[in-house]
Amino acid sequence: MATNFNNDRYYTSAGDIFSVLRTLQADRSSISVQFNGNGAMYSSLVLNANLKARTFQLDEFTPREAHRQAEAGTPFSIRASINGIRVHAKDMVIKRVMKDSDGVFYELKFPERLLYLQRRDAFRAWVPGTLMVAATCTNDNHPKSLQGRVLNMSATGFRLVIEGKVNPPPAMLEEFIMTMNLPLIDHDLSCPAEAVYVQYQQDRNQTVLGFRFGNMGRGDQVAVNRFVTQLQRESIA
Repeated sequence: MATNFNNDRYYTSAGDIFSVLRTLQADRSSISVQFNGNGAMYSSLVLNANLKARTFQLDEFTPREAHRQAEAGTPFSIRASINGIRVHAKDMVIKRVMKDSDGVFYELKFPERLLYLQRRDAFRAWVPGTLMVAATCTNDNHPKSLQGRVLNMSATGFRLVIEGKVNPPPAMLEEFIMTMNLPLIDHDLSCPAEAVYVQYQQDRNQTVLGFRFGNMGRGDQVAVNRFVTQLQRESIA
């Protein structure tokens, strides 16, 4: 589940943190490591993540000075990027140093919270309620579909509001098949979408979800761009 701290968004549940770490592992994304009190940056990789134990493993830091700091228990922060989603955790400490046939690696506990920030490189247009733009998102975990009203949209994604509490809440980067109609340009859109944000607003009994568009055809991408531009042009947003 996502939690807000001073307008920053964090994942705090073990399941969401595990999902992020497994994605970093699968993508072999480079992890930047910076020790407290040291401006130098070092690189590593996520080798494994264990949800039950709430631990994960990082490849050995290089050069040797970084390895010595890790062994000494010096706290450090990690940074990475997943397709435009920036990930950051701080106050990490090596739990134990391990070794196998491939070399040295480290075991760490899950961070208490994991900051994620979606890249905001596209104009985000607000969609008025009068347009009644609805979206349906379906996958194996949600066979009955998530159905709600689109709050805003950019060339790269959209935000959806659903009445009630979504259970189970989507994990970070959980994949869905999304369908919606874009009324101003009369286009039926269907493409993959990945969940990047979820927050239940108890006072309103609503769940707000952020989605990033997955791979879509050129025609669909052109349609999304036209829809966003049309909202801006007609001063509807």
